[in-house]
Amino acid sequence: MTNRHAEARQKLVEAIGQDGIAVIPAAHEVVRNYDVMHQFRQDSAFFYLTGFEEPESVAVIAPGHDDGDFHLFVRPKDPDLEVWTGIRAGTQGAKEAYGADAAYELSQLDDVLERMMIGREVLWYTTGNDKFDDRVTGIVNKARAHRERMGGVVPSIVRDVSVPIGEMMLFKSEDEADALRRACHLSADGHIEAMKFTEPGMYEYQVQAALEYPWRLGGSARNGYPSIVASGANACVLHYDTNRDQIGDDDLVLIDAAAEVEGYSSDITRTYPATGSFTGPQRAIYEVVLASQKAGVELSVSGSTMKAIHDECTRILAEGMVDLGLLPGPTDQVLAMHHYSQFYMHSTGHWLGLDVHDRGAYRIDGVSRPLEPGMALTVEPGLYVGPDKAQVELTMLEFDPEERNERIIRMGRAAAQASIAEEKASAEKVTHDVPAEFLGIGVRIEDDILITPDGHENMTESVPKELADVEAMCAESSELPVF
Repeated sequence: MTNRHAEARQKLVEAIGQDGIAVIPAAHEVVRNYDVMHQFRQDSAFFYLTGFEEPESVAVIAPGHDDGDFHLFVRPKDPDLEVWTGIRAGTQGAKEAYGADAAYELSQLDDVLERMMIGREVLWYTTGNDKFDDRVTGIVNKARAHRERMGGVVPSIVRDVSVPIGEMMLFKSEDEADALRRACHLSADGHIEAMKFTEPGMYEYQVQAALEYPWRLGGSARNGYPSIVASGANACVLHYDTNRDQIGDDDLVLIDAAAEVEGYSSDITRTYPATGSFTGPQRAIYEVVLASQKAGVELSVSGSTMKAIHDECTRILAEGMVDLGLLPGPTDQVLAMHHYSQFYMHSTGHWLGLDVHDRGAYRIDGVSRPLEPGMALTVEPGLYVGPDKAQVELTMLEFDPEERNERIIRMGRAAAQASIAEEKASAEKVTHDVPAEFLGIGVRIEDDILITPDGHENMTESVPKELADVEAMCAESSELPVF
């Protein structure tokens, strides 16, 4: 347990107040096959508040309680089981090592939590936990029965605790930023090693091994998410992670992968040629994505918004699609009708932290929120010209985005969307032929950005992305053995 977790708990205490009680369950182990479990990874919100990494535990935050604000329910000590599955902290360890004001065995949860709810008006809990919802409901019902017999206040309001926790997690302390920075730097080492290591004829999983080797050696016990090592047309599958194909002579290799440090995950994507040299069509696609990505990074400053970044990146991509003949122009029509989604179908970025797609609202009162110092995000535009995109069917409707907004104001969102959908359904459709040389090319470039008071810090800038720098890095030799 570090000050990081204690500070997070204090923020939650202040957010929920003396009339509230927050219940945050840990993650459960999941069976992989027969009697083998998947590698356990703690629930991010639970870890953020406690630093405790044992499964099935429950944290209760009860501001002003006689026994303290932080209560932890844990698995009991069991020497026989610990021989097989590792040492448990137990109630004593929960207090001494993790700062719990009070600690109990899990078997005591129902009775103790029922008593703790008396005198509290608001239960802060995130529903949707199929292993825990019924139990919490039962405890609340028991507390209500106590109220009927004895009087007093018990929770009559349930609020989503993920909302205040998400807002807290969105703003990184310097300690958190340092952990995230170290995850980024270690992840960058892996990407650089993969560029040096890759040769045509290798299998994607062999490159994955080279990618992840520096992470294990550098102290990362696990990845932030399953590594994507996608060669050739596999790069057009956004979450491809089977990593089994052999890398072809003229393939690009798209790697979207990152290490986790102290629970914080980086998120880097680079695309490079297996031979070390881009072909003409690959270069053309790459240059469009690079221009878009650099513009997005430049816009990642305090006061900007995720929407502004996405809109500018998408505009540059759309212009490139028209210039390359992937789509017919004009660019305004490509943007207004979302024709660009034929080749670019995801958002340009997301929050980054303990979850690779981290917590926190993207919009406030329906408007994209301004970026502020302490926020961490990704910037990751891409172009994906799948091998099945030799022809695309496009709806050719003269459509002004301002007209759409006016309709929403005039008719309401649902009615306006239905009206627009009806017009699109009856509009003229045209078929556009995509230049064959671009088929099967997928490119994405992604950096991790920390917003600072005077601009931003690109925490992953050490991984080459300029064309010449990428080719130069690919030309370097890896010192890893090839068996």
